[in-house]
Amino acid sequence: MGILSYGYKALKSGVGQAINKTKTNVPKTKIQKATRDLKIGTEKLKGSTAKLKQTAFEMKNDMPLTFKKSTKKSESNKEAYKRIQKDNTKVIKGMIDKAVENKADGGRIGRKMGGGSDMSNTNVKKKYRGFSKLPETVQIKINKKLAKKV
Repeated sequence: MGILSYGYKALKSGVGQAINKTKTNVPKTKIQKATRDLKIGTEKLKGSTAKLKQTAFEMKNDMPLTFKKSTKKSESNKEAYKRIQKDNTKVIKGMIDKAVENKADGGRIGRKMGGGSDMSNTNVKKKYRGFSKLPETVQIKINKKLAKKV
């Protein structure tokens, strides 16, 4: 009973209190809606005023402007939709192509016995695997004819 009762007391005493104390702002009447809109407008005005003061200060002191006027055209909903559709189509097409190929990918799949480059030379007998990696002088000592081919 000891451990469980401590855990229950801890939960009951204060964990999660911040979530319960935060009140949502869901207006029901016209006055409440107008009050909410006024608060939002006031905050926007504060931000705009701060930007204006910053710009005036920078112009007065011949500094580069922080908040430059943008000449770019903003993306419309239709343009954004087209761009997202284009990206999604590319991804889906790639997934379909990969599924249709039925090829395994990654790692050393498809390698014969996990071999590397020395396996590709069919002229080299099994007992001379790795022969091409040896220095030329050593190759000559082992087999002069094979050393010239590889």
